[in-house]
Amino acid sequence: MDKYSQRKRALEARNALGEEKRKEFSMEICRRILELEELQTADIILSYAAAAGEADLEYAHRELLKAGKKLAFPVSEKGGIMNAYIPHKWRRGLYGIWEPDKENSRLCPPEEISLVFAPCVAFDSQGGRLGHGGGYYDRYLPKCKNARVAAVAFEAQYLENLVSESWDRKMDMAVTERKIYRF
Repeated sequence: MDKYSQRKRALEARNALGEEKRKEFSMEICRRILELEELQTADIILSYAAAAGEADLEYAHRELLKAGKKLAFPVSEKGGIMNAYIPHKWRRGLYGIWEPDKENSRLCPPEEISLVFAPCVAFDSQGGRLGHGGGYYDRYLPKCKNARVAAVAFEAQYLENLVSESWDRKMDMAVTERKIYRF
């Protein structure tokens, strides 16, 4: 199975869950995230604003901010460039996804990020992560030299043996509604 077929299969499985199940499972994922031992030492966390049926981490975001953690979010730009910003204001970005308004937010150097929650289309048991195909995270994650990286997905998005390329960064863990996978 090629990347295109794997992506299609995983998106169909995610969409088949339906909105109510995705909300319920998102809350379970948030609970698991809040139990992560990596949060004890994490200062700046790169997360994401959910789009198109992705696991919604809004509850975890609120709890992390209450606990004094700093949250950064990606801003995608033309040419496959991604940067992280600590938001002060929000806007709709390049793909219609909510992201920090660059002019009213603080740029976060990638080496200051200690934990990353990366959305994905699929993940596997070897720490593989399949995104939407734009390569934004593939280019950005190597810059996060001090960060542990967690793929965030629903269990339905698990696939065996994802096709991987030399530039694909393996995840340190994956968080689903059922469990935390460690790789």
